[in-house]
Amino acid sequence: MTNPIKTSYELLWADVRSPHRSNLTIQNTLRRILEHYFKILGRIDTDKICEMFDGKEKIICKSLFSWINDGSHSAHDDLYVSNDDSMVENYLRVFRGIFEKSKHAAHYKMMMGEDSEQDSPMAATA
Repeated sequence: MTNPIKTSYELLWADVRSPHRSNLTIQNTLRRILEHYFKILGRIDTDKICEMFDGKEKIICKSLFSWINDGSHSAHDDLYVSNDDSMVENYLRVFRGIFEKSKHAAHYKMMMGEDSEQDSPMAATA
């Protein structure tokens, strides 16, 4: 039996795992996870993480962390960005890469419910 009580952090990860996640809210969900894990718990320098990426992936990485660095979320509450499936896949790939490049892949795999690289639904795109 699984525990029916979940933290907000666990619920964010459940949204990422869901095949029915919303393209409209996924970027905010990823940002909130990164903020919680890297800024609040880990106090890890996010600029150093973004420097590990190149090109378009670096831009995506910076965009995921940029809202965190603003220090205020209210400024973006009314911002609407249309994300299609391919853009969401790019965000998810970079999100995974952030954990891998910062040597926190074990946490990513645990939260995604992955036992090994072969079980990863995103292994083919990584």
